[in-house]
Amino acid sequence: MRGVLTAVGLAALALPGPAQALIGYGITMYDPSCGFGCYDSVSGYMLECSVMDHGPVGAHSHGAGGPTSPECRASDTYFLTTLAYCMNTTCDASTPRWKLEKFWSEQATGSKTVASKWSYAEALAQIKEPPTDEYGEDDHHLTRTVLLDAETVKANTLTREYFEYAEMIHSRYGLVLLIVGFGTPVVISIFTRLPYMSSLADKLKPYLVYPSLIGTYHVRPLPYLLGNAATVGQSLYVIMFAALNIAMAAAGYKSVQPNAWFGNQWQEVMGYFSARTGVLAFALTPLVILLSGRNNILLWATNWSHSTFMVLHRWVARIYAAQVIVHSIAELVLYIDMGSYEAEFKTEYWAWGIVATVFACAMLVFSSLFFRRWSYEVFLIGHIIMAVFVIAGSWYHVEFLFSRKWGYEFWLYAACAVWFFDRVIRVFRILKNGPRRAVVTEVAEDIVRVDVKGIRWTAAPGLHTYAYFPALSPWRPWENHPFSILPTALLQSKREASLSGAASGSDTPSNADVEKSGGITSTSTPERDHQALGGASGTGITLYVRKSKGLTKLLANHNSLLTLLDGPYPDNPTDGVLKSDRLLLIAGGVGITGVLPYIARHTNVKVCWSVRALAEGLVRDLEGPLSRVAEKDVRVGSRLDVAALLAEEERTGWNRVGVVVCGPGGLCDDTRTLVTAKARTGPTVWELEVDAFSW
Repeated sequence: MRGVLTAVGLAALALPGPAQALIGYGITMYDPSCGFGCYDSVSGYMLECSVMDHGPVGAHSHGAGGPTSPECRASDTYFLTTLAYCMNTTCDASTPRWKLEKFWSEQATGSKTVASKWSYAEALAQIKEPPTDEYGEDDHHLTRTVLLDAETVKANTLTREYFEYAEMIHSRYGLVLLIVGFGTPVVISIFTRLPYMSSLADKLKPYLVYPSLIGTYHVRPLPYLLGNAATVGQSLYVIMFAALNIAMAAAGYKSVQPNAWFGNQWQEVMGYFSARTGVLAFALTPLVILLSGRNNILLWATNWSHSTFMVLHRWVARIYAAQVIVHSIAELVLYIDMGSYEAEFKTEYWAWGIVATVFACAMLVFSSLFFRRWSYEVFLIGHIIMAVFVIAGSWYHVEFLFSRKWGYEFWLYAACAVWFFDRVIRVFRILKNGPRRAVVTEVAEDIVRVDVKGIRWTAAPGLHTYAYFPALSPWRPWENHPFSILPTALLQSKREASLSGAASGSDTPSNADVEKSGGITSTSTPERDHQALGGASGTGITLYVRKSKGLTKLLANHNSLLTLLDGPYPDNPTDGVLKSDRLLLIAGGVGITGVLPYIARHTNVKVCWSVRALAEGLVRDLEGPLSRVAEKDVRVGSRLDVAALLAEEERTGWNRVGVVVCGPGGLCDDTRTLVTAKARTGPTVWELEVDAFSW
């Protein structure tokens, strides 16, 4: 199904069409408006070649339709002379002659593909005497050159002008939303990196960056699985962006009455409003997709975390869905009031609009935390399928209505391009890493170690990779999961040291205090470690995986498991904590893998780690790298007292303390709350990074 969306995007990009930009930004709808005003005023007259069965002209047609075919107009003498005379007397001197000739060649018949039998100048030449009367009620057909009612021409001209102005504002406000949504993280990141801004950032973080908006909930879900609370800073972005959406949807309307397309001012403004919300929804589409991507360029351009962008993705998607729903309701109410709902309901564009709206609403419901936790893989596949229908429905909605004439499809081109870029980079990463054979070792009851040989990635902290194990489930080869990365060399060097100690006769009981004894000695053999960790060079990465109910539950001892790697990707920015005087690493369970890489990047580190008694094997397996840490507090079967740990660091008198926490939601949220409170009082500056991956 992922390939289907790619195909939709490529097919859309390959389709030819006249539109090359957006209305007001490369596309002019009705220029000269006087020409369109004259055309609208005469196009409704019956000609000798006219037919009677025709549909009503509405705002969405942008002036198309009527009882007379372009071929009929192209050959009718009096239609052409009446139109030419009106243009000659209505359009002022500021309208250049070439523009009138261009309008005539493209619009005089109502079709760019049907040319009139005369040029504009030739049609004017046919008028020997100025007309003196108008088309009357007794006229069954246009049988002479006639005057057009000045008020009717003015109303038609202004109707077009105001409609084009409204469409231009739609495009402008859509661009504003896209630029603000994309640019805000970049601007804030640049601001924090400016000279003399670090001290201001230190003061703002405890109030904006660290604290959750709702109590101590952030990684932990809210009660009744209502979702995850955003931080204060994330909430400010969401509130700002939601307010901007409301302002962009509500402002900038101009009305002209009488109006040729709308019966009253309410209908006119409602027509503009319904179109505005539709365009704003289109403008949000590429931003929604961008924020969810692994290869989100904002991850490279800012110091914001992947988890933050996932929070913003969910909220911007909700705003997008709100725009879609409001657009659909406004259209429904408008057409019921105009009396054309039954006719519109039978059209193809309306049907595809319903498809897009229904699936946008479905995505809103089935993206809730309840369904994500029930089965993430089912959620993900369903999410992609529904996104296909939203994009396809949106495409055909405007395709059947406008035939790529006004550039609305360019918002969808951008959305497909963002999605396609992310997927292509994923494929390139997997191909670059190549197929690998991993050694899987069970180290605890529900924890396995996956050693992947030959991977040469930077040993920087704060990285993760997405691992595919296609051989485990041939029916789901696409399934993948994110895991923190440990350089195998970090484990190997210390493991060999511990093995040397074991060979000399030192042994520690399995229930010994790790802090006092310096670690629990590994019982692995040198040969097995040498093989598992990638051979003599020690190149490669190691993943520690806690088995869950999905694909990971199938992981078991294996000497050559086919593995594909998409990565590495950054989790959180690490500059702030690494520049601290003191680095406190707090971990719970398998979360130790998220903090261990920091021990090789800072000279003043303390590791505090608590694990369940059932995971004691993991402690043994990591004794090597832990043995190089002078200060550590490893607890098996008991919890850490985070408040006491922070108080101890504060009493020591460090100027700047970095805290990195990785583990269960309760541990992460408690640490966040306690660090926030400490950072708001006292002389110590606290840097906090919470390594909790967000889906």
